[in-house]
Amino acid sequence: MSRSDWANLLLRLFADLVAIGLLSLMVARRRPRRGLLMVYASFNLGLFAVLTVITHEHLGAAVGFGLFAMLSVVRLRSEPFGNADLAYFFCALALALVNGLRLDDPVLSIALDGLILVALFLVDHPTLYRRTARQRVTLDEVVTEEAALRAAIERRLGVEVVDVTVEETDYVREVTRVSVRYLQPAGRPEPEPAIELTP
Repeated sequence: MSRSDWANLLLRLFADLVAIGLLSLMVARRRPRRGLLMVYASFNLGLFAVLTVITHEHLGAAVGFGLFAMLSVVRLRSEPFGNADLAYFFCALALALVNGLRLDDPVLSIALDGLILVALFLVDHPTLYRRTARQRVTLDEVVTEEAALRAAIERRLGVEVVDVTVEETDYVREVTRVSVRYLQPAGRPEPEPAIELTP
């Protein structure tokens, strides 16, 4: 690699590190969840490294298709992830793509980084949404229908449920474990991470 190639690589790496750092800061402030920062950063840097090798060696489209086939096989869902978590994950991959591919104009990469981060900052800004809280709830009954599940949780917690994600349905012990996001009433403190409810 020539000196100009190294300079271009270091510039793209610096831009990617700054971008993923800002994205991680947004995640830490708005959607704190243990392990997500490591997932976003590792996928971002790994994809950046692979794309750098592909573009440097001119390996062709087949390697690119293989890369995306490999990414589709990777299971991110070892535990439930919400739509917002997946949106941040997709943006982390997009930042790696923007910075990992060598473009003729590096300013374009930096501008695209800024566009992604500003758009993410605006669409997930807390002022656009009513304040919500997240809680894990275990019901000692099996409820499979979403409307009935939502109604049961609203009746027992006395709140308006925004989103319900079923984490586990155990027919043997007759329990349903769910992750609930609900509108937080004014003046109520943050709930405990998990509670047990009886019918």
